[in-house]
Amino acid sequence: MMNVIDEVRHSRENLAQVLKEHPGIRKIVEDLYPDKAHFIYELLQNAEDTGATEAYFALSKTNLIFEHNGRPFDRQDIKAITDIGEGTKPSGSDKIGRFGIGFKAVFAYSETPYVWSPTFSFKITDLVLPSALDPKPDLGNRTRFEFPFNNPKKSVDSAYIEVKAGLRELSETTLLFLSNLRSIRWHSDETEPCEVRRVQHSEHHVEVLRKIGGWQTTGSFHFLKFDQPVDGLEKQRVAV
Repeated sequence: MMNVIDEVRHSRENLAQVLKEHPGIRKIVEDLYPDKAHFIYELLQNAEDTGATEAYFALSKTNLIFEHNGRPFDRQDIKAITDIGEGTKPSGSDKIGRFGIGFKAVFAYSETPYVWSPTFSFKITDLVLPSALDPKPDLGNRTRFEFPFNNPKKSVDSAYIEVKAGLRELSETTLLFLSNLRSIRWHSDETEPCEVRRVQHSEHHVEVLRKIGGWQTTGSFHFLKFDQPVDGLEKQRVAV
């Protein structure tokens, strides 16, 4: 009997062949967002949709690692992350949607994304083909993505510079309109660890702290935030 990874791989083989025969489809997917390293925000939104409270980036000269403590992968997540344009958002759902086409922007940087989750571990090749990996028990309940900078159309140095800039530009307001994520940490080979953290002082009073080195607060930003549910999508909220 085929396991889940093999089952999804088998179902994606025809799609992989179409993508090889029509490379323009991949270019459209990779170039969907004009700003560099937009996939950083896609990863954060995916983590938010899993209920994660903490997210972490580690950047080296050759790859980017992303971890969160949200819900582990399920079968539908594997199907969605290995498809083109299909999220996990079912009819009538009030989720923004995990692993829609925006996630494919990572392939502008990495030919072989790796995923380790408490439930499934696999890498993706040819945009849509999953292959099983050995699990990483030391991760506990965290999910880890690893993106080697191995796209032949983008040099390793360019990938590193662009992703580093994307992380550096994470603003204090990134957390402001998210419900679950309270902390985003990141570091690179050349910088001290940084963190933005949201503190809810009252129903409407939100403080966002920026820290460097894991302890020194370099900025404290206070906001008044008012929000309410969207009619018919009670878990989605409109906020100012």
